[in-house]
Amino acid sequence: MARSCNFDREEKLVLAMELFWQQGYEATSIADLVAYLGINRFSLYNTYGDKLSLYRESLRYYLEQYSQPKLKPLAANGGLDGLLSYIERFVVIQKEQKYGCFLQNAILEKIISDEVVKQQCERLFEGMLAAFNSSIEYAKASGELRADVDPIQVSRFLLMQMQGIRILGKAGQFEVIEGAYQVLKSTLISLKEQE
Repeated sequence: MARSCNFDREEKLVLAMELFWQQGYEATSIADLVAYLGINRFSLYNTYGDKLSLYRESLRYYLEQYSQPKLKPLAANGGLDGLLSYIERFVVIQKEQKYGCFLQNAILEKIISDEVVKQQCERLFEGMLAAFNSSIEYAKASGELRADVDPIQVSRFLLMQMQGIRILGKAGQFEVIEGAYQVLKSTLISLKEQE
């Protein structure tokens, strides 16, 4: 009969996610995980499998619990104002997250060598594109945006800008982010239908 663990699995998963987020996959050892999670090696392996399995599960958890929920306001058809509010909050968050985006860190560290990490990152990008597209389609259909605006192309442009903002945030380039945000905001406003 398998022994049950005497700790909260999700709580320890969150701790593992935090450690991987701070240090990256390669720099995090099993000894680091055991110490940070406060469990022994046997419990770690028995509960999560190996280090790579725990890392992948941490990425999945981050995507489902942190990234995807932040996109919900866009899917609620907030139009251009909702999109601008989302981007403004996104810019502010960069000062609060000194380790950058966990999934973006994974892209830089593991995407070439790990198909599962690549799939998780693709899920994030697909979710962002869909949320942006939904907002832009709504804004266009409600007459906020010009008829010639291509929602798919604008969504791709926004995805590229948001990922650049993430990288600059991790590098502490907040003044650059603020200036770029003002240009991004002006660009989106320039897509408005003239009254």
